[in-house]
Amino acid sequence: MAFDEKFLDELKQKNNIVDVVGKYCVLKRRGSVNHWACCPLPGHSEKTPSFTVNEPGQFFKCFGCGKGGDVITFVMLMENLDYLGAIRLLAEWAGMALPDDDRDYNEIVKERSDRDRLLALLKETALFYVRNLAKPEAKPFNDYIEKRGFDRKTVTAFGMGASLDRFELVNHLRSKGYRDEEMLKCGVCKKKQRVDENGKDKSYIYDDQWGRLIVPIINNLGNVIAFGGRLLEAKPNFGKYNNTQETPLFVKNRTLYNVNNLKKLKATEGFSEVIMVEGYMDTISLYQAGFKNVVASMGTSLTIEQARMVKRYADTVIVSYDGDGAGQNATIRGLEIFQKEGLNVKVVSLPEGLDPDDVIKRFGAERYAELLQDAMPLVDFKICNLKKAYNLKDTQSRRKYIAQAIKVISAVPSESEREDLLRKLGKDTGTTFESLKRDLDKSEGVGIQPNKVVETPVQVSDGLKNAERFVLCAMLFNKNYSKSFNPYSVNFKDPVHIRICDIVVEYREEGREIFPSTVAKLFSEEELVEYNAVLASGDNVFGFKAEEKFFEDCYVKIKKDSLANDLKELNAIFTQETDVEKRKEIVKMIAELTAKLSKY
Repeated sequence: MAFDEKFLDELKQKNNIVDVVGKYCVLKRRGSVNHWACCPLPGHSEKTPSFTVNEPGQFFKCFGCGKGGDVITFVMLMENLDYLGAIRLLAEWAGMALPDDDRDYNEIVKERSDRDRLLALLKETALFYVRNLAKPEAKPFNDYIEKRGFDRKTVTAFGMGASLDRFELVNHLRSKGYRDEEMLKCGVCKKKQRVDENGKDKSYIYDDQWGRLIVPIINNLGNVIAFGGRLLEAKPNFGKYNNTQETPLFVKNRTLYNVNNLKKLKATEGFSEVIMVEGYMDTISLYQAGFKNVVASMGTSLTIEQARMVKRYADTVIVSYDGDGAGQNATIRGLEIFQKEGLNVKVVSLPEGLDPDDVIKRFGAERYAELLQDAMPLVDFKICNLKKAYNLKDTQSRRKYIAQAIKVISAVPSESEREDLLRKLGKDTGTTFESLKRDLDKSEGVGIQPNKVVETPVQVSDGLKNAERFVLCAMLFNKNYSKSFNPYSVNFKDPVHIRICDIVVEYREEGREIFPSTVAKLFSEEELVEYNAVLASGDNVFGFKAEEKFFEDCYVKIKKDSLANDLKELNAIFTQETDVEKRKEIVKMIAELTAKLSKY
């Protein structure tokens, strides 16, 4: 579906890029034009902000990963959407209706995106599984649901279903007009390669989840993007759980199970913290028990993208992984990722060998609520987990524990928190606070000044280029003192500067007002880097009394450089010229340029 420029301009106007990007990360304004942040884009992590959003130009650019574009591009990257999907989401946010499509049916079907068809296929698959639960053959699945303690309201809320046969889904989707390659592409089916004794291809596709209880995986936009399947009983060579393989729609490390319900809960009731568990069964169990602000990491190692997704909904995350050793170690790795993304992290210490679902079933929701209340901060949990590995009654083991614990404490920036942790460590090990403090000081090299880390701004080129940028910036922002300036009176060197110069002249000749956001559309993604630098050059100048004088100084610098270059070229021509009359004319021109240059 094509959209006219008028609709797209209104869409972008109603979705200010600063507001949209601000939903995904914390932007800090620097100057009058740019906002900065650590890059929120999937696959890029950084400690020093190199991601910038230019409000007048309505575009973003990351100087770290190199990606950039307008608000539509940003939403496509963040939500893993195609162009049409991003348009629809932005229109929904802005309360805008998509333009009517007056083309005939065949044209619309021809242009309909592959993504839409795959999403429709996944939705139909989910409905197929749900309907299966009502069949007599689904009795074992319903018995299992009852055994797990899930009521019908919960089953419906999470769209649970069943896969009863290896080929029923394939035949059903074919009857709905879906092609085999589409079933394979979105991961609901797999292909079995077979060749008979005559070499004839006998390959077939089948339901990848057959024989399992089905839980659909739904993204934050409410679309089914994958499925999780759970065997009712153990089978040789079959895993207990089976998730859809990764597809263009389903990227596991960028997905949180139950984020769709979390989003609704945030809008209707609100909450201050998110509970993170490992799997969907734990999620469903906690949700039914009243802990609705819960999501699952799909059993994968926690990722930056998942941490950023959590941060959209709350500043505090309570990690509630299994009580076994493997679960606790995985928790520690995830905690550090969450903390780096600016989340306040707490950890639930579950009884050894139990998961959240077990706690709810054995001890009830009240006990689990108490465990949430007692959740420990990151550093406390690290030390507590470390303590389990040592025998404190053994002198050598105790000393090793103290050394390791001090390493953990040394990373804590707060002096009061360090003191509290050292006192707890002393109590556990029978060691005085003073001796522990001395060991901590030694580990940090007290008395040796560490190298001071200075945040350096993005490096720019020489003063001449900065002068060119500001002169062009003033013209793009229609500053009164720039309107009498003739851009063609100087020689710009950067190709982007030359193009801006041509655009400014064209707009002036046509009597059109210049808008930086409109001009931005005329540049490619690579050119936007320099265009952004031009707009940013006014950040620390605009609004000050001396800005007009600064403009004049920049103009003089550019003019002097232009005259000097012209003089250099004339001298080179004079050296090569042999005709006496022409040499006289060149000397006259050199004299005139020298006189002009002396005025500056």
